[in-house]
Amino acid sequence: MLLGLGVQGIVMTAIGLGALIFFHELGHFIACRLTGTRVEAFSIGFGPELFGWTRGNTRYRFALIPLGGYVKMAAENPGDAKSDAPDEFPNKSFSARLFIMANGVIFNVILAFVLFVGAFGAGVSFGSPEIGQTTPGGAGWEAGLREGDVVKQINGANLLSFRDIATEVAFSGADETLTFTIQRGDETLDLAVTPRYSTEMGMPTIGVMPGAEPGLHVEDKGAYARAGGRSGDVPIAVGGNRLHSPRDLFEALTHEAGLASPGAKSVPVRLRVRRADGTQADLSMDLPLEDRRQLGVRPYSGTRVDSVSHELKGLIRVGDVVTSIENVAVTDLSILDRMKDRRVTQLTVARDNKPVVVTLKQPMTLHGLSRLVRARRDAKGARVTPVPGLAAARAGVRVGDRIKAIGSKKVSSWSDLQGAVAASKGDQIAVTLQRGDEIVEVKVAPGGFADPSELGFAHRPKMTLHKETGLGAVMKLGWQRTVVFMKQVTLTIRGLVTRRVSAKHIGGPIALAQVTYQMFDHGWGKYLYILAIISINLAVLNMLPIPVLDGGQIVLLCAEKIRGKPLPDRVIGYLQLVGMVLILGLIVLAFWNDIGRLIGES
Repeated sequence: MLLGLGVQGIVMTAIGLGALIFFHELGHFIACRLTGTRVEAFSIGFGPELFGWTRGNTRYRFALIPLGGYVKMAAENPGDAKSDAPDEFPNKSFSARLFIMANGVIFNVILAFVLFVGAFGAGVSFGSPEIGQTTPGGAGWEAGLREGDVVKQINGANLLSFRDIATEVAFSGADETLTFTIQRGDETLDLAVTPRYSTEMGMPTIGVMPGAEPGLHVEDKGAYARAGGRSGDVPIAVGGNRLHSPRDLFEALTHEAGLASPGAKSVPVRLRVRRADGTQADLSMDLPLEDRRQLGVRPYSGTRVDSVSHELKGLIRVGDVVTSIENVAVTDLSILDRMKDRRVTQLTVARDNKPVVVTLKQPMTLHGLSRLVRARRDAKGARVTPVPGLAAARAGVRVGDRIKAIGSKKVSSWSDLQGAVAASKGDQIAVTLQRGDEIVEVKVAPGGFADPSELGFAHRPKMTLHKETGLGAVMKLGWQRTVVFMKQVTLTIRGLVTRRVSAKHIGGPIALAQVTYQMFDHGWGKYLYILAIISINLAVLNMLPIPVLDGGQIVLLCAEKIRGKPLPDRVIGYLQLVGMVLILGLIVLAFWNDIGRLIGES
C-alpha cells in the first residue's frame, strides 16, 4: 500500500480530484467558447504531457504533475505574440475577460452544490454533535456543558456534526461569547460559552471531546474476544470498581496496570459487562504491559479552587480553599474522582480567612463533585500527589511532596520526572523527596503502563445519519452546506493571515488523498461530501488576489480598467513570478505538514 491507500484508494482519489480540476477548467473553457475566445491548450495537470490530442485550434492534454490545470488562451501571457485578431484574450471586453476568469470558480461552487445534493441523497454519516468528555477547567466545562449534551445550534446556526462545533468555535472572534443551544434529556438550554485560544492546537477551543457509543467495538482476534467479549458489550466495572462513563474504562485499566509487579509483562484484569440482552458477564484476561513504567503520581493540585463549573457558581468561588468534605480533611482536589461513589451534601471552605459551610443543592458523588470544582495543577514543578493504591503511595510518598531526584537524575519539572522514570532501571527506584524543610528518600517499585486498546476493543464515536428523500429538502441542505463551507474556508484563510489559526493545519496532496479515500471507504455519500468540500476549497483559494490564480488575474483586470490601459508586460511578469513563489511556498508547507503527520502516525 502507498501512504495507507490500496489500488482502489489511489484510483478513486485520482478520479475524484481529477474531476474537480477538470470541472474548474471546464468553466474557463466554456466561458471562452461563449465569448469567442480562442483556446490554444486545455490541460489537466502541469509539466510534460503524458498524452493528448488536437481538435481545431485547441490541444487537449493530460500532464505529469496532477496539482491543478489550466486553459491557455491566445495571447494571454506577457511576451505572447499579439495581434488585432478578435478571438485573442486581450482584445475581448472587460466584462468578457472578467467572466472568463471568474467562471472556473463559479463552476466549482456549482459542482460543490451538486455533490452535496448527491451526498445527502445517498446519505451521509457524521459524528453526532453530542458532547463526550469535557476538559475540567476548560471553557466548555466552566460554561456548564456536560457529557451527553447534544448541541443543536451555535448562535442560531444549525449543526450536523461534532466537527461543526469545532469549526464554529475555531472561527469565533477574540473573546467572543457563543450561545450554545443544547438538548439535555427533555430540556432545551442556552449556555454562554467563551472559547480560549490554544497554542497547542493553534486555534480557539472549548475543551470538549465527541460522545462515544457505550458499547465496545471488538476485534475478532484480540484478548477481549478470546475472553468471551462481544461487540456491543457495555463495561460497568473493573476489578469491582464501578464505571460511570466510557472514559472511566481506560482510566481504570491504566490504574490496574499500575498495580503490576516490577518486571511483569502483563497484569490480570476482570471486567464486568452488560450484554445487549441485559444480562451481565464477568470476563477475565491479561492486560499486556508496555516498556514504560509509572510511579503512580499526579501533578499536585492542592485545595485552592481555580475554576468552578456553571452548576456550582454562587456556592463556591474561585479562590476558596476547600478544607473538608463531609467533615473529612481534604489534601488535594485532584484525587476526589478516585472515590467515585461516596455521597456528598456538604463541604467547608476557607473564604477571606473565615470558614464557610457550603450545602449543595442536591447530593452528588465525590466523582461528580470532582468534575465541577478544579484546582490548578502544578504541571511545571515536580510536586506530586500519589494515586491511592499505586507504587508511590505504597512506598510512603505523601500528598504535596516535591520530587527532587530519581536515582542520580535531578528533577525540576513534571516532564523531567516522566523522562527520569522512563530511563530508570531496576525493580526499585530511589526517589528523593522534599517534604517541607526535610529531605526524604524512599524506594519505589514502579508499576506497569498499558495501552488498553491492546486488548482488542475500542469505543466508537456516536454517529448520526443524514439522508433526505425530498428534492426540495436535499437541495436546501446542499445549498446550506455550500454556503457554510465557503464561509469556513474564507475564515480559515483570515485566521492564517491573523495567526489565529496555525499554519500546521494546512494539508497538501497527501492529506487530500488519504481523506478522500477514507471517506470513500465510508460509502458514496461521504465520498461525494468530501469532494464537495474540496471543490469549495478550490473555488475560494482560486479567488485569492495572488497573480497566477484567478483572483489575481481579476485584480489585474480591474487595475487595467482603472488605468484605462493594461499594465506593462514587465510588471505583470514580476507579479506573476511573486505569485508563483507564494504558491510554491504554500505547496512546500503543505507537503511538509503532510510528511510530519505521516511520521507522527508511523
